[in-house]
Amino acid sequence: MRFDQLLSADDLTLKASSPAPARRLSHINSTGTYRQWADQARQRAFDLIGVPARTADPSGEIIRTISTGDVATAVIRLTIDDNLSLPGYLSWPNEQEAPSHRVVLALHGHGQVEACLNIDGVTEDYHHQFSHRLAERGQTVFTPELRGFGALYDLAAHEPQARLRYWHWGQPMAYTLQTDAFIHGRTLMGDTIHDLLAWEDWLGHHFEIDAIDVAGISWGGDLACSYPLYSRRVRSIFASGTLGSFTHTFRVSGNAPAHCIPGILPWLDRSDIAGLNAPTPIAIHYGENDTPRPGNDSASYNETAIDAFAELQSIYAAAGGPEPELIISAGLAHEMDIDALAAWIRHQQTPPH
Repeated sequence: MRFDQLLSADDLTLKASSPAPARRLSHINSTGTYRQWADQARQRAFDLIGVPARTADPSGEIIRTISTGDVATAVIRLTIDDNLSLPGYLSWPNEQEAPSHRVVLALHGHGQVEACLNIDGVTEDYHHQFSHRLAERGQTVFTPELRGFGALYDLAAHEPQARLRYWHWGQPMAYTLQTDAFIHGRTLMGDTIHDLLAWEDWLGHHFEIDAIDVAGISWGGDLACSYPLYSRRVRSIFASGTLGSFTHTFRVSGNAPAHCIPGILPWLDRSDIAGLNAPTPIAIHYGENDTPRPGNDSASYNETAIDAFAELQSIYAAAGGPEPELIISAGLAHEMDIDALAAWIRHQQTPPH
């Protein structure tokens, strides 16, 4: 038998798809009050996201403080438990004696935390060093490295013959960190939210931080819409490159699996999860060129984006919350718009007249 006698893709029908999701608990299918819907939807979302219970109080230490231009950055190591510690970076303007009590939580997407900071020799990417740029404009910014990325690419790196890896340029990406979470009934989203809550509590205790403006892009945008559901300190949300329906996240946009919440679509979609943040002010941001096309494995501004935003508007209206803001940046693709982000945060931090 020769290789050319095997059937190729051209000899087959390859149009696999899933049926339209039921979304049984989505707000668009609700007939009750906002509160009745939110109570049911929030509980289902919590069950599916699966944030694990904390087994120990986090402890942190400032390793060093670095001055880069007009910005000071504290390098912090947070110990979650005996088996895991995490890096994080707290930046503020040098002209301030100390960080302010209101902080921007900067959440990176697929990449490394250094792309959000100002690190010698690091090529600028779609994050556009947004943590450092905000600090240059007067903000106190905390940037955690998220599990599965950068220094946390392999959470079992110090355990012989074990691999719990997710994403790193030029490294094998079998996503074992994600699949290991799945088989234990968890998600990478839930585990990461667990880490963010630990950081939030430690920063609140050590630096008396009592208010948070969340800003994230791509995977960080997903987290910006989900982590605040569990937080007591979040005051506003800026989510870039997210919100479009899960139906297109993987099949059309080609995203990596961190975004996955197993079993979500029979019950809810991204717009519902984001809507549960009402009445917290929220902005959704896209680059106008972040559309499905060859080579774009993000494509967050796909055909579902506007309908999802309309659903978000409907939820906020039912909750009596402020109108969500949609920001579409001309000429940009899947990338952070520093000016739009800075303007949003400045507006949220300005007391009303």
